Amino acid sequence: MDPHEEAIVRAFIAPPRRARWLDALASTKRRRPFLDRLNHCRDIDDRYARPLPPASDVVALLLSLGAPAECHVMSDIAEIDGREMPLAEAVDRAELGGFGTIVSCIPGRLAYYYDESGARRLLLARAR
Repeated sequence: MDPHEEAIVRAFIAPPRRARWLDALASTKRRRPFLDRLNHCRDIDDRYARPLPPASDVVALLLSLGAPAECHVMSDIAEIDGREMPLAEAVDRAELGGFGTIVSCIPGRLAYYYDESGARRLLLARAR
C-alpha cells in the first residue's frame, strides 16, 4: 500500500471504517471498485473536515495552510488515481472530472475532498 494513502486513511477516515479502507486500497482487485465510495463518501471523520463554499479558491487556501506544489491523488477518476501531481492541476482535474477525489497535500495532515459533481467540498486538516 502506498504510504501516502495509508496516512490519508489513518488521518481522515472514521476509525470504524479504516481497516476496510486499508484492505481494499491495498488490493489490486478491489481498489478500483472501492474508490467508487469517494463519490458520496460518508466515511470521512467529521472531526477533521470543514465544508468549503462553492466559490472557494481551494488551491490558494491549501497553499496558505502550507501545502507544497506537488500532491498525491486518490480518486475515482482512473487517469489521476494514485498519481503525484502539481496541486493546481490535481484540484482542477478533480473538479472537471466530477468524481470523488482526495487531493492529499501533507500526508495525514492536509487534504481536499471533492465528491461527485462537487456536492460536498471539504478541507481535511489535522494538527501535528
